[in-house]
Formats: sequence, structure tokens, C-alpha cells
Amino acid sequence: MNFLNPTAIAIAAGLTIPPLVALYFLKLKRSVQLIPSTLLWKRTVEDLQVNSPFQRLRRSLLLLLQLLVLILAAIALGKPMLDMADPHESTIIILIDQSASMGVLEDDGQTRLDTAKQQAKLRIDDMDDDARAMVIAFCDRATVISSFDSDKSALKHKIDSIEQTHSTSSLGEAMSLAEAYAQTSIIGGSEAGRDIAPKSAAPPASVFIFTDGRIADASQVALQSFDLDEDRDTIQVTNIGRRDDNVGILAMQARRNYERPEILEVTATIRNFGLKAATFDAVLYVDGQNVDVQTVRLAPGGGNASEPTRTAAEPPDGSLTVVVFDHIEFEGGGIVEVVLHIDDSLSADNRAWTIIREPRHARVLLVTPGNLFLENALQSMPLELTTISAPEYERAEDKRILHGKRSAFDVVILDRHSTARLPRGNYFFWGAVPEIQGVTAGKTIDDQVIFNWDDTHPILRHVATETIFVYQWFQLSLPPETVPIIDGETTPVLAYFTRDASQFLISAFSLLAEDDAGNAMMNTFWPTSVDFVVFVQNSVQYLAGNVAVLGRRGISPGEPVSLPIPQDLTHTRVIRPDGVDDRVPVAGHPTIHYARTRIVGTYRVEPGEPGRNQFAVNLFDSTESQVAPTSTLTLGTQQIQAKTGTLNVNQPAWRHFVIAMLVLLLIEWIVYNRRVFV
Repeated sequence: MNFLNPTAIAIAAGLTIPPLVALYFLKLKRSVQLIPSTLLWKRTVEDLQVNSPFQRLRRSLLLLLQLLVLILAAIALGKPMLDMADPHESTIIILIDQSASMGVLEDDGQTRLDTAKQQAKLRIDDMDDDARAMVIAFCDRATVISSFDSDKSALKHKIDSIEQTHSTSSLGEAMSLAEAYAQTSIIGGSEAGRDIAPKSAAPPASVFIFTDGRIADASQVALQSFDLDEDRDTIQVTNIGRRDDNVGILAMQARRNYERPEILEVTATIRNFGLKAATFDAVLYVDGQNVDVQTVRLAPGGGNASEPTRTAAEPPDGSLTVVVFDHIEFEGGGIVEVVLHIDDSLSADNRAWTIIREPRHARVLLVTPGNLFLENALQSMPLELTTISAPEYERAEDKRILHGKRSAFDVVILDRHSTARLPRGNYFFWGAVPEIQGVTAGKTIDDQVIFNWDDTHPILRHVATETIFVYQWFQLSLPPETVPIIDGETTPVLAYFTRDASQFLISAFSLLAEDDAGNAMMNTFWPTSVDFVVFVQNSVQYLAGNVAVLGRRGISPGEPVSLPIPQDLTHTRVIRPDGVDDRVPVAGHPTIHYARTRIVGTYRVEPGEPGRNQFAVNLFDSTESQVAPTSTLTLGTQQIQAKTGTLNVNQPAWRHFVIAMLVLLLIEWIVYNRRVFV
């Protein structure tokens, strides 16, 4: 047993015990009364025999009982603690998982996050008075909830303020913060690799992680300041949760029929992560109206209870399906939602949303000196095509190419023409670049091959990039925010970036080139392939269909989004799915950047640009949907066994002393009354 406030014991005892003992030394001053007999007053006579103001202290059961009561009260004020846990360092760092899977509702009626916060507060209660603690919450990003503090009430209040999110879980940033706060500084050595990490004057820190273990990057976390081989208790993991039943939506797509845009086609990929088979209804809503219901039956997805949970890449047979809803005739724009009617442990992945626009053909402007391949490819697509030359584009009146302060076309394709006339819009440059800061086209490269490409990007969907051969392209210099899609050996060949509510897709090569004599020649035979038409269609759809200049109508929780807004505003509002109305300052910029997207659902910007003022946030993450807690956590190459059940902490013992004090008071009262009335 130890005491959190031993000073209180000494103060309480010093203020109460000496006065009590002094009272037993004092002689009671009696008043003189005439009585006929002293036969029944023997005790009074005994008191009168003492003439001095103080009397000799005699053995008294009452005094002993009262002393014991005061001693027990003083001990209770000293905050005694029962030693239930191993001793730990006086500096601790608490990491609390607030990701989507921590929102699982357990059988006790509490979410995993609620349980984690309770366990963390018990750890705070277990601290010595001179100990200090730091609190970090983590999901897709880590947040310092409280820097080092020794005020237990303040620390527990900060822990209570941690909010549930629907984000994925990433531990790397949180551990980096913990290590940064656990050490002092690095002294640079005179040679590379000889930096010195001096030992901190502060006591070493212990890290307590409260999580269900559903952490995607745990094996990639590299520990530098914490050596688990030397001290296994430096990092302690408390396992939170028990339930493993869950069915989740992993993907959803709503697209219009290529030949009949008024027809809407919706599919959803659904997986059962639980240990039991599941039967439920998948319901399709369009603008809040129920339009279709599909009954889904899925086999168990977690293997046997005694076996480790399968990885996301190996779903058992029958546990994964793609639901194809009936075709719907819908000519408006709005919100398409898929809802799973099932009572499982996690609700965040039982719904998915996407935003669709009104069916109309994309308006495309082609600026070219003449390119039969591009013209034929675009004319084969269901779109409104306008073709003009580069001089016509530069001389055109604003009312011809502008709608307000935006481009009047959904996509502008510029073939071998660099320009600075770039109103807000979507641009595809072939063998040319936008004349804006940070973008230049350098020398011609004619001795390299395509080196790498991102075949997961929507623009390269169903495109056999490995078969593309190009004779020459420009050396591109692009801004840091550029996303390379196809790379050459030394420069991007196809790249995408956004700026000021505009999107730019740049191809470093053109389809046609000139030989040494200035004659036109084919720069690639790619246009003779069907892949080329698919690529052009993907590019037009990608540029024209994005509500956010970062590229998607649907984003992951926690991912920032940039949205075009009307000009001349001082502020706008973002209406969140949880009903919160966020006021966002604009300061005259053409876009807003919004990052409070950690709750799944649909977000709306008011005022915003019509058709571009909504976006959806969906979980779509198999790691979070696979809610079964893990018993071990692997950090880098070091494995930590998680502690399950209730956290063992030193328990307060003052209640026991208070109960004992009340019992002694009862005994003292009985003894006193027996002496008085006997």
C-alpha cells in the first residue's frame, strides 16, 4: 500500500489527536449542589476528589476508540492506494485510438472508445502526485490532446473530450510524437551517421496504448527511442473490445449508362467479416426515396473462432459479393445511398453515398491546329464537341468561352498549344503546358521509354499502358503538388494537379510531331488502338465529373477536400452529416479547403457552385470493418502482447478506512451510552 497524499495524514493527525488527549487530561469544573445523599453519586464524588485543573490520564476505552477513529480518518485523507499494478515511471504517455472500429458497441452498452477512455482515466488516477502524463489521440492523424500535465482532473477532462471518428487507424505519427516528447535532442556529429542522442535528464517515459489493434501501419512503425528488448514494459498495449460480428460496404459505384444517360446503374461490394453467416437486405435510395431492395446472403468471413482472422486480401469463399441493383430511370441529380439493414457491431460501414449530376453530355472544347486522331476519338463519344484553332481561342470573346468567371466548357483540350488564358475550369494539355507559375516545358527527350505508371488511377482504367510507345516528349517541370500518372525515366509523361479551382492534366507528348524538315509525323501509334479511345473517355469523365478539385466526389474519412465557390464571398458554410454547421472563411479566394471530414455521410457547401457543392465521405476500409480485436500488436519487428480485460491499476483504499471508522464510531457510541445510563 502507498499514499498519494501522505502530508494530509500528518496535518489531520496533528490537528485532531492532541486536542482529544488534552480533553481527557482536563478536570471538569462542577457546580455546588445540595443533595440529601451521595449514595447514588459515587462517580461524582470520585471526580470531586481531584482538586487540580488537570487529572491523571486513566485507561479509557472511549479514548482508545476515539483515537482509532481519528487515525483512520487521517489515513483516509492521505489517499491510500492498494498495490494492484506493477510500478511504472513517473512520466507516462497515453495513446487512445479514436478510429472507426473503436465505435463498435460492445455488449455492456459502451463503445470501445468509451471503454478506452475509462481505462485511460484509471491509469491517470494511479499516478503519483508528482507524476506527469501526456495524452495523444490517433486515427488517420495524431492529435496532442494534452501536453505533459500533473493535474489529474485536467487530464481526465481532456480524455473525456476525445471524439469518435470514422477515420482509419494509423499509429506511425502518434508513436513519432511520443518519441519526440520522450527524448530531448540530437547532437549532430562531425560525420554522417555519428549523431549523438544524449540521455534526457527527465525520467524515462512509459507509453500506454489503448486500442482494439485494428491498425493498418503497425508493422511499419519504426521505434527509435523505445527499446522493448531492454524493457518490455516501456510500451504497454491494452486490448479493447470483444465483438467480431460485422458486415460492411467496401465499395460503391453509381454511373449513368453510356448510351442512355437517363439510366442509373448502381453496384455495391459487400463483405461479411463475422464468424457467422449473415442474411440481410441491401436497400438503394435515390434522393431519400426507396427504389430497390436486394436480399443478400453471405457466408462466414472470419474463419473459425480458434483461428486467426484472415487478412483483407483473403476473404473466405462466399463472404464477399457484388450487389447489382436494378437499373433506375433518373434524370435528375442528387444523392444515391446504399443502406444495409443489419444489426451488427459497426454502423459506419453499413451506409455508403455518392453524388450524381443531372444527365447531360459533357461540353468539350478542342483547341487544335488539326488532329484527326483526337477529333475522331472525341466524335465517337456522347458529348458536345466544339473545335477551334489556337488563334481563334486566343481571340475569342469572353461570352463565347466563359460562363460568368468559369469556363463555359466542362473540359478544354489544348493540342500543342500553351496558353495563359485559363479561366477556372478543367484542362487537358497535349504536348503543351499551361502558362502558370511552376510549370515549364524544357528540352525534347527522344531516347527514353515509359518507366512506371499508376494503373489504379481512374484515368488509366482498362488501359494497357505497357503497350504504349512514344518517340519523344518534353522535359516537364511541375509544381510539388503534382500527381504523376505515367513516368518516364527522368520526367513525368502524364501528370495531374489542381490550382485555384482548376484541374490540369498534362501529357508531355503530342500525338503528332514534326520531323527535321518540318513535316508532320506520328509521334506514337497509340491512337490506332482501342485503348486510346478508352483513355480519352476516362480523361474527359475524370475531369468533367469531379466536384472537388482534388479529384473525387467521394473521399475517405479525414481526407481534406477543396471545393470551388462563388467569388466575392467573405465566408461560406459547410453542413456536416452530424448536423454541425461549420463557418469557413473565404477571403475572396476561388476555393475553400476543408478537412473536418472524419464523419461518414454527405457534406453540403452553402453558398456553393451549383452541381459542385456536395461531396460524400465513405469508410470503404476492410481493416476498420474487420472489427475483431487482436491479441498482439507488432510495432516494426517487435511484437507486444496486448493485455485483455480490465486494466489492473492501484485501487483507492480510503473507502475501507471510512467504513472501519464508521464501525468504530458505532462501537464508541454504544460504549458511551452504556456508561452514562448504567
